[in-house]
Amino acid sequence: MHFLQFTYNREEVINALRFHFLRRGEIKVFRNTLIILLVATVTGYLFHVVNFNALLGISAMMVILGWAFWYLLPVSTYNKAATFKDSIRLRYNEEGMAISTGPGERSLSWKNFSQIVETNSFFFLYRDKRSFFLIPTSAFESEDAKDNFSRLMQTLFSDYSRLNIS
Repeated sequence: MHFLQFTYNREEVINALRFHFLRRGEIKVFRNTLIILLVATVTGYLFHVVNFNALLGISAMMVILGWAFWYLLPVSTYNKAATFKDSIRLRYNEEGMAISTGPGERSLSWKNFSQIVETNSFFFLYRDKRSFFLIPTSAFESEDAKDNFSRLMQTLFSDYSRLNIS
């Protein structure tokens, strides 16, 4: 049995939430659609098909939506989730893990998770496309302990990704 104890760093979690949201398929489609709209509007303006007010309006919309995705969505998610403010005690082995916070403890089998994504700052343990549990890499006492956990996850999950992103 291995033990970890950690609290979440607000800025690191907000960056992790940004990473999560920007990887989602529907956000990528929405973002690409807006980029195409902006390029079409700029091109239309250059060819005098679109007036300056339309260009200004669409540019302002892009800034507002960019702000919402980059700042508002992750910050509001962080503020709503009590887990990010708790002190977490985690025990894990080959069968699963037990998560303890102030109010209690919950045991989870690794079968409860469908995908693992490792970044430089976190392990994202996904239950489904929307819900996940974050384990900060800084929670491990040494690089060897982190590497051992990473190897364990790789043996347990065929859908394991390692990304060099902070």
